[in-house]
Amino acid sequence: MRQRTFATAYGRTGVRCGMAANGVSSGARVVGEDEARAEAERLLADPRLHISERYRAFLRYIIDARFEGRSDTIKAYSIAVDVFNRPASFDPSSDPIVRIEATRLRETLQKYYGQIADEPGARLDIPRGRYVPVFVERDYPPFPEDEDEFQDVDGASDEPTQTASPPDGRKRRYAILGGTALAAVTLVGSLAYLAAGPTHLDTQKPFVALSMNASPQDKAGGEAVMEDLAVSLARFGTVRLKSGASGSRVPRDAVEQSLYDIDLRYAEDENSVSLWWQVSEAASGEAVWTDEERRGVAGESRDEAMRDLVFAVSRRLARPAGIINSMELRRNLPVSTTGNVCVLRGEFAVEQRDAVGLKAARSCLMATIAADPTDSDAMATLARVYVWTGRATGDDSYFGRGLELANRAATLSPSSPRAALAQLGVQYQLGQNEISIAAGRRGVALNPENADLLAKLSMVVFLTGHWDDGVHLARQAVEIAGQPIRDASFVLILDEYRQRRYAEAVFLARQVVAPDAPTTVLKLAAIARIGDRPVTEQEIAAARLQHPDLERTVAAMFSGARYDSNLRDALRAGISEAGLKMPELASNHAM
Repeated sequence: MRQRTFATAYGRTGVRCGMAANGVSSGARVVGEDEARAEAERLLADPRLHISERYRAFLRYIIDARFEGRSDTIKAYSIAVDVFNRPASFDPSSDPIVRIEATRLRETLQKYYGQIADEPGARLDIPRGRYVPVFVERDYPPFPEDEDEFQDVDGASDEPTQTASPPDGRKRRYAILGGTALAAVTLVGSLAYLAAGPTHLDTQKPFVALSMNASPQDKAGGEAVMEDLAVSLARFGTVRLKSGASGSRVPRDAVEQSLYDIDLRYAEDENSVSLWWQVSEAASGEAVWTDEERRGVAGESRDEAMRDLVFAVSRRLARPAGIINSMELRRNLPVSTTGNVCVLRGEFAVEQRDAVGLKAARSCLMATIAADPTDSDAMATLARVYVWTGRATGDDSYFGRGLELANRAATLSPSSPRAALAQLGVQYQLGQNEISIAAGRRGVALNPENADLLAKLSMVVFLTGHWDDGVHLARQAVEIAGQPIRDASFVLILDEYRQRRYAEAVFLARQVVAPDAPTTVLKLAAIARIGDRPVTEQEIAAARLQHPDLERTVAAMFSGARYDSNLRDALRAGISEAGLKMPELASNHAM
């Protein structure tokens, strides 16, 4: 990433800069990048800086943006949304929260630096009219409080006085973001202001290069498997297939794009078909994963066994949480990174219900869409982020914006599993059950290897009261994946619980590797219904060590859910008997 240095942005180190140019007080000397970073780290770690967590988050936010080269994106709007948890409809012209808090933070910093005035070093200032932190030599006085307001990067003061308000164009911009039923084109247009900021590190989907080895007698089968695997990988929409020899390089900026070689060996006999595979990073040649899948042909045709083999391998490689995308997530890239890595981080935050990750993903996804208004993956992922943001904040307006984004993503990329997943989740959240299920079924028909999408569909189908159909879809998802899937497992456990087969429910829950909190809560409810109190207490104690937020999980599971009344009552009884705090039932576990 091309990072702006402080000298580039504000003048050369040691040069006196006037306030009108950059917000630094007249006569102050800016310091070098290394000294600025050292002061930022020292300041945040100094116990003498007595500030609340709210102000510390504010300070950390603007410092991180400053050193990541995102100074031009530090605006009242972004601070209000990302730091103070204001909704996307926030309008700085009517809500002065950021201006007020910035003034208080400035006063606190001035008092702090006044107390350590005899110590050498740099000083962090937040000039009036801007929120970009400025690092100057400490022996110069801070900017005077009676200075005029200064213009931010787009020519409009971000801290308007009582007699001056933002230009009409800015008001319209925020008003557009605040609508709950926006046209998709309008929504995309409203994000365009993010594209005006400094260049971000943009990432693309990784390339994969396939190569196949097989014995002469298995050559035909190997070629068929490789062709089917290429199609299956492409349908996931998370990787790009490279044509030509696998060993050749793809011209690229190594930071922005990755290439993975996938070596395959196919073999078959009268009883089974197998596929050995190895993933290597092309840049280093290092093998990052090696495994083998095998499918028996007894009871099914060889073609069906080969299809199941292909589906299992492609899912492990190319699903959002698969091997290749996990490697992409492990790249040490800035939080502000846009494009493919931002989409993957957003999906991970949704699946983990990570509030901090959701907030960060929202910013980079908006920037990704602003840079490319046709990026359906970013739209679909932002739609899902909006759903969970709306549920966490209680702001229903997020659901309307999520629906518009999901529909726009589906229009741009009709076969995209991400778009189908977004429509499935958002429409279900809005109570549009039949439309939600139709979107899910359409996505599964176009992406039959996507067991994760099928498992999500099984959840919606089951929770809307179609018990047998939901269970059938869940089992089908597990069969395609060749291993348990979180959402499918939850459906199967919940069905056993619904039928009062509590021992079977507990048995299934114990088979789930690294169960999430909702699955754990369901297991505890089933154990409690069995009536073995000592075991229940032991399980609860163990669960609290692994999931300290069990009560919050219970609230999330039932907030706004449309459970069948009998199932709802049974769940209430089990959770209460387990000794967990029982809220008013309300959310669905899915999506």
